[in-house]
Amino acid sequence: MPPAIVHPSAIKDIVLGTGLCILTFAVSYTFPLLGVFALLLLPLPVLYFRLKLGRNSGGIIALASFLVLLVISRGVAFDTLYFGALLMTGLFLGECIEKHCGIEKTMIFTVTGVLGVSLAAFGVYAVFQAQGIGEMIQGYISQYLELTSALYTDMGIEKQQIDALNAAFVVVMPGMFIVSYMTTVWLNVLIIKRLLARIGIQLKNMAALNRFRAPDSLVWAAIGLGVLLALPVGSVKYVVINCLIILLLIYFFQGIAVISFYFQKKESPTFLKVFCYGLIAVQIYFLILVIGLGFFDNWINFRKLETQKK
Repeated sequence: MPPAIVHPSAIKDIVLGTGLCILTFAVSYTFPLLGVFALLLLPLPVLYFRLKLGRNSGGIIALASFLVLLVISRGVAFDTLYFGALLMTGLFLGECIEKHCGIEKTMIFTVTGVLGVSLAAFGVYAVFQAQGIGEMIQGYISQYLELTSALYTDMGIEKQQIDALNAAFVVVMPGMFIVSYMTTVWLNVLIIKRLLARIGIQLKNMAALNRFRAPDSLVWAAIGLGVLLALPVGSVKYVVINCLIILLLIYFFQGIAVISFYFQKKESPTFLKVFCYGLIAVQIYFLILVIGLGFFDNWINFRKLETQKK
């Protein structure tokens, strides 16, 4: 049973969890470049103390942190809602882990749940601002493009190239946003697994993430989307491209799982793992190779999972 909220140790943990979230906000606002990486870990304090103290205490940490965020940002804005969604992610992940869900159900429930609630909250915010959701998103994108255009100009990039980059960004923005969020969820699952393992708690339903394998039906979905991409319809291409971006991330997860599987099987040293994962992170060619590895694993079965199961 989680300790009561009135217990001094619980109060101390609630204050600590809220403080860690506020510290992440401060880093994000003070050092924008470093803040991009800090935000990836924003759900972690809420998730950890949600599991340690219970649902109510986790909710208090998320709510208190969000109220402080409103004070720091001086009101509600698109970024504020996104930070709130990251705080809510810790609560959703906590529910999934407590119910012993596997990684697939955890990802689906958390991503769809948080995005659904966030979209509803954004709609309510748009009503109070007397604006449509599309109009507000368009305004935010225009503001972002102005900032990036100024940055590209300072880097000496020609205007035609800047316009092409901005046009490409607008097309892939929905898919990239979902990919970024899914990566955040996956990263926090990996970290909480390690944190809990250090105190002797094993998440059995997520014990073998290096055996993750996407459903075979997704292969045909990818092929079908590739065929639809050839259709001369702009709106169809827009949807297809963003769906393909999300599918590529799923196969990237599977490719990483294959690599992690053999690292564990061969008992590879830590420095080799760090070196290889670093190459994947900074080199686009290795990234594409990992995606291809995950995609063809459904046919070739590099890990021979069915054979080992038998």
